[in-house]
Amino acid sequence: MKKQLITLIENIMSIKFGCIQGRLSKIPNNKYLQYFPKNWEHEINLLKKTNLDFLEFFKDRKKNSRSPFFSDKGFNYVRKATLKNNISNYSFCDDFFINRNILNYSNLGEYFKNLSKNLNKINIKIYVLALLEKSNLTNSNYLKFIRPLKIVRRILKKKGIKLALETNLDSQTILRLFKKIDNTFLVYDTGNRFNKNKDQYTEIIELKKFIIHLHLKDKNLKNQNVILGSGKVDFKKVFKALKKINYKKNFTFETNRGRNPVKTMKKNLLIIKNIARKEKFL
Repeated sequence: MKKQLITLIENIMSIKFGCIQGRLSKIPNNKYLQYFPKNWEHEINLLKKTNLDFLEFFKDRKKNSRSPFFSDKGFNYVRKATLKNNISNYSFCDDFFINRNILNYSNLGEYFKNLSKNLNKINIKIYVLALLEKSNLTNSNYLKFIRPLKIVRRILKKKGIKLALETNLDSQTILRLFKKIDNTFLVYDTGNRFNKNKDQYTEIIELKKFIIHLHLKDKNLKNQNVILGSGKVDFKKVFKALKKINYKKNFTFETNRGRNPVKTMKKNLLIIKNIARKEKFL
């Protein structure tokens, strides 16, 4: 009994919950999921109202004048803002290569040397590389990604940052890819993976060696991002699987904002923690 109590306390203390930057802000049009907030510093203040631990920063697909993540000076601003507000930084999601094919990006080494230097400034531990659209990983092209991913992994590793891929590849191809690249990991997105494989319990167990980070989101059968708890993702089975694989890493909400983003996020956290406790994950 005493051992179980110690394990429970350790899990609660070590596992942190965050949200993707922009999900605490109202947006001009509901078609936007990833939307860089008009005032990113204000969103750091809003984080305190949600009981979340961190913001998962993200870099836009194209240069955005509101974003600090396109210059060294901007990263310095972020560092000062998070230190001032006592926010612990953890993960960074890069959408830059969604609009560019990473396979033929000529300045790949230079891009990641500069980026890793700046991510280190803000104490990022997990770098999420979105390999979608222009850089989409598929069953037929995944071998072509090995060389550039090894370059990225090597550069990030020098700064103590882990590379985590966001991909819609099926689980068996993911396993084949990761056998060829060591020290490369997976972001498991509950919404996107549900669209790929409804049996998420089995898939999480299959991918257990490589899951280093989770994006929490709910989707309906039309593959639409919906309010957490109103879709078809079975979070009970997700947490049963996570308990079975002894997952002790962090979570990021990448959820529908609802009418009031801050209230929605507070409710999201309560829903997930209640499910996690019932499944004896927390």
